[in-house]
Amino acid sequence: MNLIQRQDNKYRTQEEHINDYNGKNQVMISLPDTLKLLNNQEAVESLRKDFDDRWLVTSTRVIYNPDNLSAKVIHHAGSTVTKEKVIQLKEVPECNPTYLNKLIETEEGLKYLKALIDNNKATKKQIIDLFTTLSGKEANKIRFWTPTQSSRGSKSVRSVDLYFNVFSRFYVCGFNWFDYDDGLSRGVIINSAKQSKFFSNKAIFDLEDKTITIPMQKKLLKDIEKKQSEKGKVKIKWKLEVDVK
Repeated sequence: MNLIQRQDNKYRTQEEHINDYNGKNQVMISLPDTLKLLNNQEAVESLRKDFDDRWLVTSTRVIYNPDNLSAKVIHHAGSTVTKEKVIQLKEVPECNPTYLNKLIETEEGLKYLKALIDNNKATKKQIIDLFTTLSGKEANKIRFWTPTQSSRGSKSVRSVDLYFNVFSRFYVCGFNWFDYDDGLSRGVIINSAKQSKFFSNKAIFDLEDKTITIPMQKKLLKDIEKKQSEKGKVKIKWKLEVDVK
């Protein structure tokens, strides 16, 4: 994996960054991607500069349940260049904030950390080593933020951002609203990445899932939902030919 140089110093929301990298046919960096670069000291130092200049907005997203502590962790959210990875968790603890060496000692905290790094088999030591190597900080200087349950109800979709603060701490923040808080981001080159989604007239063709997502006006959606509730199913005739080379 290779880290792409920062294209500019413009701050963008996670949503804006995702659209920007999709437009360039590039993969926006996820939290697990940052950890795959740890054997490249130049890349690590470059990322740390981003953490220090503002914060690094990753393509990792958390969608919290407004009714309980369950959530979905999504890596490469919204990417049309590589496949999203969705991890369902029964509980993401409230961290306001919580230090890494404390969070990792709870069952649900450990599961959350494994989801963030996309490695369900990682040991506690491996997880600590990953974050301390990335940040250059000790485990008792690395803090995790997540929203409270009441806050999750009002804003359920959050981005995962990485940054330093003025007290020499490193933050892994699953707190910032995905289309509100601005930061920097980076692209990565993934050798195994294949483009599995294509756009045509605003429809999304997913070759891996073998699905087509078609945008519709609200009125048409309501008509379809009404017919579906009355008849149980709706038949749509669609003549479609796709030539993929």
